[in-house]
Amino acid sequence: MSAYLYPNADLGLSQTHFELRPSTTTVGRHPNNDLSLLLESVSRFHARLECRPDGYYLTDLGSSNGTFVNGERLSQPRRLADGDTVTFGRADFVFSTSPPEVFLSRKESSSTGKVGSGSVALVGDESSSSVILATQLNVEGAGLTTSKLNFLKGHDLDTLLKANERLVTLYKLSEALHASTTREEIMAKAMELLFDVMPADRGVILTMDGPDSWPEPAHVRFRDPDSGNELTISRTIIQKCIEDRVAILSRDAKIDSRFSSSESILAHDIRSAMCVPLLSGKKMLGVLFVDTKESVRVFTDDDLAFASSFANDIAMSLDNMALFQENVNKERLAAVGQTIAGLAHNIKNILQLARGGIELMDSAIQREAAEEIASYWPVVRRGIERMQKLTQEMLDYSRQTRPELVEANVNSVINDTVATFMQDAMDKNVEFEVNLSDDVPMRMIDPDGLNKAIMNLVSNSIDAFEGFGGKITLSTAVVNGAIHIKVEDNGKGIPKDKIAKIFQPFFSTKGSKGTGLGLPMTKKYIEDMGGELKLESEEGRGTTFTIVLPLQASTAGVASTDTSPAAG
Repeated sequence: MSAYLYPNADLGLSQTHFELRPSTTTVGRHPNNDLSLLLESVSRFHARLECRPDGYYLTDLGSSNGTFVNGERLSQPRRLADGDTVTFGRADFVFSTSPPEVFLSRKESSSTGKVGSGSVALVGDESSSSVILATQLNVEGAGLTTSKLNFLKGHDLDTLLKANERLVTLYKLSEALHASTTREEIMAKAMELLFDVMPADRGVILTMDGPDSWPEPAHVRFRDPDSGNELTISRTIIQKCIEDRVAILSRDAKIDSRFSSSESILAHDIRSAMCVPLLSGKKMLGVLFVDTKESVRVFTDDDLAFASSFANDIAMSLDNMALFQENVNKERLAAVGQTIAGLAHNIKNILQLARGGIELMDSAIQREAAEEIASYWPVVRRGIERMQKLTQEMLDYSRQTRPELVEANVNSVINDTVATFMQDAMDKNVEFEVNLSDDVPMRMIDPDGLNKAIMNLVSNSIDAFEGFGGKITLSTAVVNGAIHIKVEDNGKGIPKDKIAKIFQPFFSTKGSKGTGLGLPMTKKYIEDMGGELKLESEEGRGTTFTIVLPLQASTAGVASTDTSPAAG
């Protein structure tokens, strides 16, 4: 059975639909999910959709902000019905078995709002210099201030109720903008609130790429989708609004003598219109334009004051979103630079080792000393092997493919891993103690990834003894609905100033002996299985790594209690 998730347009996602897998589809921020959503309200491993004989079931994986079906938060798996609204955190999707060509065409015909430049037409004689527009309010001083509210005390009850309603709307706008994670979401929520309290029939937010650019439509809304699919706006109004940074009000353009020279306004029958600049400080971001074609619902000066306050909040949110994205991009570039620097440092150390061996071999070859050549070759070989190991670890660390999870016994994987270390441990005077609980159930895991993770942790413990011997204890237990795997040693421990950096790529406490990728890889192996890696260490007393794997429902019918993994 084919099924799809159709995202809300406000999310600003590039894809119009996501086809669910015929078995299991996972949702979350982590790139290894089948549906990866880079949204702030979505947890790294958020939810799972499972196809069963009687339909698709949705399960929350202990997400921070919850998973909802038609507004009801999930506490247990729930079978989805066609048309259900599924919400991950604050990201809305519609579940449907209808294919995209059917669902999207049906949605388009019933939509109450349209987004895109195709819904807006700019008209007018731009060469006209005789047009003088009325400016009703300087935007930089706009707002429902205390003095304005005091002025309203002498007005009738309807006026006071309207003022109160709009003040409440501004509070709602502030909350909605704070919760928005994309530019598209900001504009969509703002226009929805604006239409709730104003007699607008059509509206559009036009944004500018720069101070010298012309604004382009970013979000369009129609109160009645059947009234037409094109919004006409006079260039005269927009140009005046941007150049003078003022809000403009036109009451019935057909009889307003101030607009008599603007043929574009008359030709398109604009009864009442407002155009308000989107200003964040001194920065011009675009304009907000609304109009109504019913003369009995013309806009007033109070409407203009409210729209100006409204536009100020939108502009500040859009500006803050742009600054946030700019900081994110800078952090990404810094992370790339740090990674390249760490990689170059490791490669340089390995090449220096290999180069020393090559120089010794060159000298021995000139002297035709075959025995010396044989003794120097292992130095070169070790350099090549370390380069190969570093390359493989980099590939493993950067892999984007989701591992294949199979139902397996955690204790069996640990026993197999310990067996590979026994001889090396005996040679280095390391004692092993293994305490595995019989209560550990079967779980969907990546056995190879778990094996590599435990091998890395045990190797680190052996290295921590620095050849003097010590004791390593491996144990398993079921604690608070999760499998706990502990790797404890009584080695030298980790200094406090290095604990915070221990999982950073290319950071190593082993000097030139380590690549700095072992623990980051270990953390990634565990997180790929939906788990968490915890660290406790005290300098001079030892270190304990704890792998936490939340229980999951398996084919054997094991009861599950899902918890959300910590952010990595």
